[in-house]
Amino acid sequence: MFAPLMRTCFQTNKRIERLSLLLPNESRKITTHNLVIPCMRRIALHQNMKYLQSSSPFRIQISSFYASSRAAKMKKVEEPEKYELDLLRYDFKELKNSPKPALYLCYGGLIPFVSAPLFMVITKTYFPELVFAQIAYGAAILSFLGGIRWGFSIPENSPAKPDWLNLGNSVVPSLFAWIALLFHDNLTEATIMIVMGLGVALHYDLNLLPGYPKWFRALRTVLTVAATFSLVASIVIKNTYPEKSLVSNEKSC
Repeated sequence: MFAPLMRTCFQTNKRIERLSLLLPNESRKITTHNLVIPCMRRIALHQNMKYLQSSSPFRIQISSFYASSRAAKMKKVEEPEKYELDLLRYDFKELKNSPKPALYLCYGGLIPFVSAPLFMVITKTYFPELVFAQIAYGAAILSFLGGIRWGFSIPENSPAKPDWLNLGNSVVPSLFAWIALLFHDNLTEATIMIVMGLGVALHYDLNLLPGYPKWFRALRTVLTVAATFSLVASIVIKNTYPEKSLVSNEKSC
């Protein structure tokens, strides 16, 4: 860098001599001394900058300034907003917009779930026949929930595609229902299988297999929670009240 700077200084001297010939009155003001000194100052400044660049704090400051200026020039790409499931804030507000037939039929479908533990609490007696009827109804509901997903995936304009994820997972609730009916001799295990099936079906519909309208997701949540509490209540009643069979009462009469 020193050699090019000296060349520029000598070139300016030649230009000043030419200007002095053309402008004799102004030649007194423009001298080579006035221009050589700034050139020498530039050389000294360049050497000082070269020394500062070798130090690590200066490098860090320069690199950070470069990174910040480059980041300021870059345009931020706005990411699309992701839909986060929030039943309490969004979906439950749409529950009032549910179609009246769906709302009444779904709430009416809770009667077989709720009536069995309610009757046993009133009579303070555990009836295994009522619990088995409750389990059988839960198995039918599980098969129905799997059929909803299957039917929702078949239409051509449906947002859910008829792939392995949708059609395969729609069969899982029916398997839980079948296994629960196999435990007809042990009603506690059968009840637990129904509860697990309801939880898995709700997880599929809300997280893994989206596409249902908001009012249906909210309605599904309410019905699943109510059915689960009624099934758990039957297990608690079994360990609380004495057991009595309905069939033996009919024979004695």
